Amino acid sequence: MSEQVVIERDVPCQLRDGVTLYANVYRPESEGEYPVLLTRLPYNKNLPNFSHRYIDPIRMALDGYVVIIQDVRGRFSSEGDFKPFAQELEDGYDSVEWAASLPYSNGKVGMFGLSYYGFTQMFAAMAKPPSLKAIFPAFTGHNIDRDLSKRGGAYELAKLETWMLDSVAPDYLKRIQDSETFQKTSQELIADLDHILDWHSHFPFKDWSPVMKHPELQELYKAYIYGELSVNDRASIGDVNVPGFHMAGWYDCFLQATIHNFSELEKQGKDDQQLIIGPWGHGVFTPYFGERYFGLKASGDLIDGVDDVTSLHLKWFDHWLKDDQTEVFEEDAPIKLFVMGANEWRSEYEWPLARTNYKPLYLHNHGQLSFDKPTESALDSYVYDPDNPVPTKGGPSLFIHGINTGPLDQREVEKREDVLVYTSAPLGEDIEVTGPVKFKLYASTDVVNTDFVVKLTDVLPDGKSINVTEGIVRTNTIHGALKPGEVYEYEIDMWSTSQVFKKGHSLRVQVTSSNFPMYDPNPNTGDTLLDTTKIINANQTLHMGADYASHIILPIIEG
Repeated sequence: MSEQVVIERDVPCQLRDGVTLYANVYRPESEGEYPVLLTRLPYNKNLPNFSHRYIDPIRMALDGYVVIIQDVRGRFSSEGDFKPFAQELEDGYDSVEWAASLPYSNGKVGMFGLSYYGFTQMFAAMAKPPSLKAIFPAFTGHNIDRDLSKRGGAYELAKLETWMLDSVAPDYLKRIQDSETFQKTSQELIADLDHILDWHSHFPFKDWSPVMKHPELQELYKAYIYGELSVNDRASIGDVNVPGFHMAGWYDCFLQATIHNFSELEKQGKDDQQLIIGPWGHGVFTPYFGERYFGLKASGDLIDGVDDVTSLHLKWFDHWLKDDQTEVFEEDAPIKLFVMGANEWRSEYEWPLARTNYKPLYLHNHGQLSFDKPTESALDSYVYDPDNPVPTKGGPSLFIHGINTGPLDQREVEKREDVLVYTSAPLGEDIEVTGPVKFKLYASTDVVNTDFVVKLTDVLPDGKSINVTEGIVRTNTIHGALKPGEVYEYEIDMWSTSQVFKKGHSLRVQVTSSNFPMYDPNPNTGDTLLDTTKIINANQTLHMGADYASHIILPIIEG
C-alpha cells in the first residue's frame, strides 16, 4: 500500500478519430505497475461533488490503484462535440485501452461511476475492450430507448428538463459562445434554474423556453426528447463479458434499469454479477431519506455496519484486478437487499426470490382493500383535468438538487377528488413485500388516450401515508386509440421494492391519472403536450368486482 499519492491533471487520451480527451489521474507515488480504475463523466472531472460524489479516489490510490477521472468527449477539458450516450461506445473502448497502456498500468482496467457515468461503463463493456476486467455500475441503465426518458409511455418530464438545463446546458453553451455572450447566458441559466419548478408547466415542451432561447441547444434537446441518442442498434447487453457489481436504490429513477442490468446478464449464464439495493435515491446514501429513518446501517458510510461505498468498491476490484484475492465473492450470495420497515440487510440468491408468493390484494367499494376477492361489481369514478394535474409528492423522481424525492407523506395528495384511495384494515401481523409489484387495472374512459397512475403506500398508525412504489401507463401504448366507454385491462409495472408493512399499519393504493411534473400530463386528445397545448378533461371509471377485479399483485415473502 502506498503512503503518498501523485495527482496529475489534464492527462491526454487520444481517440481513434484524433480527438483528445483529458483526465485527472490519482496514482501511488511508489514506482510500479498497478491496476486502473476508470470513470468517464460529463460533469467536470475537477468538481468533487460530481466526479467523486460517493467514491474517494485518494483512498483507492493509497490501496494500490491508478484512478482516472475523465471528461467525456465535448465536455469541460475534453475536445470534440458532445453527443450524449451515442458517443460512449467507441470512446469507452478507446479510453479503456489507453488506460491499460499507461506506463504505471499493469494492463487491467476496472470502471466505476453512477448515472451517466454508469451508462459509460455499460457501453464500454458492450464494446468489449480486452483490457476491461470488471465494472461497478450504479444507479444506471444500458437501454436508452427503455431506460432514459420515458416510463410506461409517459415522458419523465422533470428528469428530462432538469438534466438538460442543470447538468448539460452550462458547459455546452460555454464551449460554443464567446465570453461576452456566455456572461449573459449564464445569468439567464441561473434565473431559469431558480424557477425551474414553474418552468415545468411550460407547454408544448418541445418548445421549452429555457432551452429554445439558446439556439445552440435546440438540436441536442430535440435529439433527447425524440429518442435519437440510442446506441442499442450497434451493441447489446449480451456483448458484456466482464464481472459487474450493480448498485441500486429503492427510490432511484433508474431502479428498474439497474435491476435489468443485473438480471439480463445473469439470465445469460453469467455467474459473476452482484446486486445491492439500498433505501436510497439517485446517488443519495443517507440513512434519513424523505420522511423515513432507515438506521445507520443504511448509510453509504456504514452499509450493513461494515463497509462504506468506497470499501465495497475496493473489495470488488481487489477480487478481480489483483492477484492477492482477499475477498472471495464466489462464496457470497449474489444479492444484498435492504428490507425497509425491518430496516435490515439480507442476502439472497436470485431475483425475484424463489420463495415469493404472488398474492392479489383487491380493490373494493367504499375505499376498501382486501385479500378477499369481491363478489359484487362496483364502480368508482373521477374527472382528470390536465390543467390541474395531481402534484408529484416524492417517489423515484429526479428534480433539481434532489428536492421532492423519496418516501414522503401522501395525505395532502390523497385529499384530492381526482385521487381514488383504497385502504386495508390494520394488519394483525407483519407482511413483507419484496420483489416486482404489478397492478391489474380495469378501467374505462370517454377519451381516446389517457394515463393511469398507481401508488402503493404504507399507512402508519398516526395516519401518515408513505409512498413505497408506483407505476404509470399511457393507454395508447397498450391498446392504441380507446373506444369511449369500453372496459380495458392494463397491467401496470410498479417496479420493485422490499418493504415490511408492520403490524398495526395498513396498506393503501392510490389510483389517479397524473403525477406532475414527474411525468408530462396526458392531454387526453391522442396527442401529447410535447407537441400541443390543446387539452380536454377525461371522465375515468375504475371497475371492481367479480367481472373486473382490479387488484395489486404483491410479492409476499413468508417465513
